[in-house]
Amino acid sequence: MRSNYSPVQRRSLLGSLGIVFSAGLAGCTSELSPNSDSKDEGESLTLPSVVTTGELPEGQVKLLPENTVTLLNFFATWCKPCIDEMPDFRKLREEYDEETLHMVSITSEVDEELIEEFWAEHDGTWPVVTDPGLEATEKWDANTYPTNLLFNQNGEQVSGDGHGLRVRDFEGLQSKIDPLIEDTT
Repeated sequence: MRSNYSPVQRRSLLGSLGIVFSAGLAGCTSELSPNSDSKDEGESLTLPSVVTTGELPEGQVKLLPENTVTLLNFFATWCKPCIDEMPDFRKLREEYDEETLHMVSITSEVDEELIEEFWAEHDGTWPVVTDPGLEATEKWDANTYPTNLLFNQNGEQVSGDGHGLRVRDFEGLQSKIDPLIEDTT
């Protein structure tokens, strides 16, 4: 069955519904499963891959693999600053191989077709996963979009004041990532 809404209208509607749902669920689930600051819990957290074409992984994607610098990007398909970041993230993926820099984009949206369209439209070349249960979103308090978190090879968050990186361009991101990679060599 084909929708009468354009992709932009669907994105806007689903984004609004996602915010309302996420805000309501976040208040409910914080009582049920308090956040843990345990590094091990974050390292073992996996989420399902949405886009599995080309060399993008199928199944569960580990968010913080061992001994790897990691960039987690929390985004939404309706978020203009998230769209603006996509070219810089593509440059990062071209600059660093997957073993040097693990990159994962995370969305709480559940419409996989919409996410796949967004990924294709904006040439996403790294894994994108969905977080409908808000496990990662709550773990790292990623309640605004975009939120970009950087972790060293030990799985320790090193992105600023705990609320994500303030830089959004390729050069700024690279200036934060390079020292971490140099520490691993």
